[in-house]
Amino acid sequence: MKPINHPRVKLKGIEYLLLVIQSDPGKSQRHYLRRLYQYKHGVPSHNNGGTNNGYFTSDSYRNVLWYDAGQGTQVRYGCNKSVNSVFLNTSCGNRYPHYWYAYKTNRCEMFLTEDGWERANNIRQKLGLERLSLRELYRSIEIHANE
Repeated sequence: MKPINHPRVKLKGIEYLLLVIQSDPGKSQRHYLRRLYQYKHGVPSHNNGGTNNGYFTSDSYRNVLWYDAGQGTQVRYGCNKSVNSVFLNTSCGNRYPHYWYAYKTNRCEMFLTEDGWERANNIRQKLGLERLSLRELYRSIEIHANE
């Protein structure tokens, strides 16, 4: 009989992302999305982690379960709705009378909030793994700040 390498518990996308960010914090959104694609489909992402980015733009998750601690220059981008501060550009003339835009860092670094950490620990228990103390969350943030 061949050993089965498939997990006995199937995780939802949000559950997998919480566990991955908890175990390897401070990486880019694309890094985590590539890992999610690999988990769901068993093959590397054909578009380098460009799918499922709604997890990181949804205001149900962003700044609730995780946040972007990226440092660097601010990049302006156009948007309809953003979880970041949104501004209205009235100087576009008649062609784009209500053009919305926001700013983001040019390189993001994702970390869990305390609620995200707690939810990730609940998923760890579901898998039969040991819970990680909240002290580990603060240690990962300190390490990131000192780099």
